[in-house]
Amino acid sequence: MVILDAYLPGEESFAVALWLRQQPALATTPLIVLTAAIQAGGRQHWQELHGAACVTKPIAPAALWEAIHQALVCAKHVTPASPQHTTPEAQDGRSLRVLLAEDNAVNQRLTVRLLEKRGHTVTVVQAGTEALAAMRRQTFDVVLMDIQMPHMDGLEATQAIRAREQDTATRVPIVAMTAHAMQGDRERCLAAGMDGYVTKPLRPTELFEVIASVTAPAAYTPATPAAPEEEQDILDRKTLWERVAGDADLLREIIELFLADCPERLLELHEALTHQDCTALARAAHRLKGALGNISANNALAAVRRVETSAREGDVHAATEALARLEDELVRLTPLLVVCAGDGQAAVTFLPLA
Repeated sequence: MVILDAYLPGEESFAVALWLRQQPALATTPLIVLTAAIQAGGRQHWQELHGAACVTKPIAPAALWEAIHQALVCAKHVTPASPQHTTPEAQDGRSLRVLLAEDNAVNQRLTVRLLEKRGHTVTVVQAGTEALAAMRRQTFDVVLMDIQMPHMDGLEATQAIRAREQDTATRVPIVAMTAHAMQGDRERCLAAGMDGYVTKPLRPTELFEVIASVTAPAAYTPATPAAPEEEQDILDRKTLWERVAGDADLLREIIELFLADCPERLLELHEALTHQDCTALARAAHRLKGALGNISANNALAAVRRVETSAREGDVHAATEALARLEDELVRLTPLLVVCAGDGQAAVTFLPLA
């Protein structure tokens, strides 16, 4: 049996649980997760995703014994994770030489295991200085660079690598790995010379999609000039295009799905706010947040996050103000989406509720 705190530093708890379920010999090991009383949604996540029993802290002996019994029962029904269902097949079948710069043992093991299952060769270092030394000794096809490392962090190491490459004809793709996902992190990584960005705990599908995009023989470069900074905050077209891997039909499809679905999501928000149902309001905001994240609508995404946060805090006034801001951002977003879907040929549009 494994008893796991839900709040290990750097979101390592999810990485541990994922690794546990991916090991054939450990996939059905009973898992008990210690959670905080306020994290009801987190409990459901653990129960659904990892088949874990949850115990609220501070721990009551009776609750612990009940959780042990539940974990033993649930473990019988856990299906070991299968790599072919969690990661996409390699598009070109290439075996890459990967340099992994990561100082956390759990993250190291999880990432190496995922990469080796795809046929890639991995060299592991634990600091930025070690990454530089490794790149002097051998050639790599891609570097996975943790941002927070001792002695020399990932941003400093990337800048040093790019400076060294200035007098050569080579440029090694570098993908940032960070557990923080704070606003502006992506921009700082790209400014330092990185080519991609993934968050921890790692999602295998995202990891391999990013690796494929930065190691493609001929990466797509938009023919249109860069959008003004303000417009990019409304709709990050470059990121959106990368998200669909250059598939114009898929781009049109997800935009049209979003535009068709958005009025219903707004109606849910208004109804919840009218009844001052903060639980329903937070749930509706969370659903819309996922959609906005997928289409890279940064300003609207920030606004809906404020709605969700305010709702979870029970602050109806702040949620009302945030919803008004969200609708303003959606009004600005819609015409850009329509154009992005193909010169105004998107099948549907919407107008936010008054």
